[in-house]
Amino acid sequence: MRLPIANIHSLHVYEKDGISATLKFPANADGDAREVAFSEAHLAAAIILYCRVQVIPEPCDACKVLSHSKNLVSMIMEAHYGEQDQVAAEAAREIVEDAHSGKALAEAANRVEQD
Repeated sequence: MRLPIANIHSLHVYEKDGISATLKFPANADGDAREVAFSEAHLAAAIILYCRVQVIPEPCDACKVLSHSKNLVSMIMEAHYGEQDQVAAEAAREIVEDAHSGKALAEAANRVEQD
């Protein structure tokens, strides 16, 4: 799939068979506007590719989950190394559940908007 050589006019993130997103591009010379939809798998692949290009470490064996709030998409990764006791494993699960609740994502979005 090739994207148009144009600026993105708008982005819409929504839940439909998982998290999906649609990019809207402005009309071209013929007056035709174009929309490109991305599935959850494509969004996850794009985030992973972005991390690799930016040299952001992301463990291959981590459990990766997409979440969204407003028009933002984030990826939460949960990795277990070595022998973890039960308390550490419970704490890790609670962190992931909190992130799914949108609270952590909303806080991150507020920090991004402030910058």
